[in-house]
Amino acid sequence: MSNFFILYQDCTIIKGSKNILLSDFYKNKIINITEFYSYFIRDRYLNISNGSDDLHELVEFLSGERLGYISDDLSSIQKKNFIWRTPNEVNEVIIEHQKNDTYNPDLVYKIIETLSAEFLQIRFIDFSFKKLTQILELVKNSSIRTIEVLIPFWDEAKNDKIIKKLEKELRIQIIYFYNSPKNISRHENCNIIYYQKNITDVRHCGIINEDYFLNDIRNISKTKIVNNCLYDKIFISLSGDIKNCPSMPNIICNVNDFSNFLFSEKYKAEKNRYITKDKVKICRDCEYRYFCIDCRAYKEDPDDDYSKPLKCGYNPYTGKWEEWSKNPLKQKAIQYYGMQNFS
Repeated sequence: MSNFFILYQDCTIIKGSKNILLSDFYKNKIINITEFYSYFIRDRYLNISNGSDDLHELVEFLSGERLGYISDDLSSIQKKNFIWRTPNEVNEVIIEHQKNDTYNPDLVYKIIETLSAEFLQIRFIDFSFKKLTQILELVKNSSIRTIEVLIPFWDEAKNDKIIKKLEKELRIQIIYFYNSPKNISRHENCNIIYYQKNITDVRHCGIINEDYFLNDIRNISKTKIVNNCLYDKIFISLSGDIKNCPSMPNIICNVNDFSNFLFSEKYKAEKNRYITKDKVKICRDCEYRYFCIDCRAYKEDPDDDYSKPLKCGYNPYTGKWEEWSKNPLKQKAIQYYGMQNFS
């Protein structure tokens, strides 16, 4: 008779102050095992020989979810190492455009190409088809793998014309129309989202909720060693200033010095890129910390680099979610950032 139930190597147990989760990042499953955790040995296996009915019921459930296998050989246990590596200093670029850019977009996109970035978000603060055509031509033969486009809402006829033009570029996965009369999402050749709020306003950044959780080995391994939001991201503003993200206050340099920004002292000294969830107060006690996107721009204590993200309403000590903007303990920070109407 086999004596052990062994978790697959793509499964890992994450402990919080109140709850304990079993994550399968291969199948993208997250299961709360708090009441069953005592059965696990070294977070990898269960001893099922002469076990109770509850234990056998647990094994039956885990087997049904295909989270492990039954064996009499503990030497078969394997645990996947979380090692995140990237050959690129920058993998994600966010860039703002207007009808008449203050910088040379041809030059900027050539330099972006030298970075071998994989993700590009294009934000149109105001819009023209001429500018859109120019940008699409610049990324035509780019190494960029995924593109998102943010466009101010016009009317249905003009929006449909924009969609037809953008759908020809297969790397475009999401088109946002912001300042829309209503919130609508639909899927055609790509995801099309109408959003009532002006999501180009930097104060909309940093929202923490379960919809944004990423349960995959790339994100989990990255979160363990660097800041998963800031580390390999840059933002280029309308004025050509380069920052870590739209909401961060520190300007690294201007696009005129773009070719040297990776080696600039300001870029190297941007310590927020290395703040992990295990270092952030309260977050380090949270069972969701390795799935969650971290925000260093808006914090509960603006003066503390290691303070919990302001826009998180989860309490890992009670295991409950609440509306972050209604929390009386956050009101001072909300006023500091001017977010009284940004819930």
